[in-house]
Amino acid sequence: MSNEVEKRMAHGAMWMVLFKFLERGLGLISTLILVRLLSPADFGVVAMATSFIFMAEMLAAFSFDLALIQNQEATEEHYHTAWTCNVLLGLLIALLMLGASAAIARFYSRPEVFWVVCALAVGPLITGFENIGVVAFRKEMQFRREFAFQLSRKLIGFMVVVPLAFFLQSYWALVAGILTSKLAGTCMSYLAHPFRPRFSLTKVRGMLGFSRWLLLNNIVGFLKERSSDFVIGRLHGAAPLGIYSVSYELAIMPTTELAAPINRALLPGFARIASDPVAMRSAYANALGMLAILAVPAAAGIFAVSPFLVPVILGTKWLAAVPLMEILALNGGLLLFHSSICTVLIANGRPDRVTKTNALYVVMLLILLGALAPAYGITGAAFAALSASILATPIYLVQVRRSVGVPTHVYLRVAVRPVTAALAMAGLVRWALPNWTPAMNFAESLGWLISGILFGMTSYAATVSILWAAAGRPDGTERVLLERLRHLIAKRRGARAATTP
Repeated sequence: MSNEVEKRMAHGAMWMVLFKFLERGLGLISTLILVRLLSPADFGVVAMATSFIFMAEMLAAFSFDLALIQNQEATEEHYHTAWTCNVLLGLLIALLMLGASAAIARFYSRPEVFWVVCALAVGPLITGFENIGVVAFRKEMQFRREFAFQLSRKLIGFMVVVPLAFFLQSYWALVAGILTSKLAGTCMSYLAHPFRPRFSLTKVRGMLGFSRWLLLNNIVGFLKERSSDFVIGRLHGAAPLGIYSVSYELAIMPTTELAAPINRALLPGFARIASDPVAMRSAYANALGMLAILAVPAAAGIFAVSPFLVPVILGTKWLAAVPLMEILALNGGLLLFHSSICTVLIANGRPDRVTKTNALYVVMLLILLGALAPAYGITGAAFAALSASILATPIYLVQVRRSVGVPTHVYLRVAVRPVTAALAMAGLVRWALPNWTPAMNFAESLGWLISGILFGMTSYAATVSILWAAAGRPDGTERVLLERLRHLIAKRRGARAATTP
């Protein structure tokens, strides 16, 4: 059974990665347009509002979807209860944010934040009504249907925010895009799945036993990701916060957008084999190897090409983002491993360990932010995030060893070749690229950026292959990818031969 589950996990991971690539492709296109139509302050105003909205959502986020996935005996009553709780929590968040909107605007000393908070407060209520039945796509590992559902909501949001950006040329375009995407997701959820939820609280007590830890974890997870927003917004204002938030999103995009969809596919698979520790450790080691070989070079690549990536993608008014992206890209590589550990712990029924470990991370982050952000600004905040990730990593490793029995040497074995090759790639790309100067026009900068990306991909693939061959071509991620590539080539050749007269 474990081999079949691993195959379905791998298949699902590919669908989820494909979705993330398409989603981020749309996001990148919209970002390219928005950063040229809007100012850093526009992004900062929305970040100020969304920080409190996200905080309120985390304070009431019991993650009932994960509880349904982890519980292999969940009935329809569990689904009805989860939907009812989501609706009630969405209404509560909306009312709280409407009541707090004036205080939030005063906190940042930005009157315009008041109306942005009022508008975005409707979002949690819209999301609360989403059809809980779509959770079955992940629980039953029907990832093709999950792919279609998730992509449809993103396409609708994209088609709204870009035209509005041209028309409004203000932060209201971002607000409209956020709300439209949420509304599209709720509407599409009822078209995508035939389940029709009804109000019921019959299973609420049993579900809260597992979900209370997920609630606490969501709160500390929010602080893990957004503490910097509060500190920077309060100390340095909207424009620096806008630069930091955009830099953070772009810097960690390659790693998180590979890790998040893979983890999304792995969670239901891990939950199915949680009772078999040997199968769990084997599946986790294989998944970790796949994450490392894809996401680690992505982080190193962002670090290497950021001096050209920023002026090409964001424009010259965003040059202050270059050092931030270099620092935060490295942080994204570490967050990759943190997220994989959290996924396997939740699947194993230990959300308490995830919560406690993330809480320690947040404590370290807040201490470092308090020490570095006031004196060194947004660069200090970026160093605080990276330092917290470095210091917390051993704690995450201890937790997964205690809960699942995964020893530390497993991480070293799966990461040594990708990390070595990624470091070599980053050094070679930095050596090959010239220093960017304002005298370079867009075409010249774009040419160097593309050259750096292609050179980085080639040098990384060559270095990994050499290291794998030097190690005696052992079983692992490299062999799996090679066999998969051979299978695709053979399949394509077979299809071509069948159509040739």
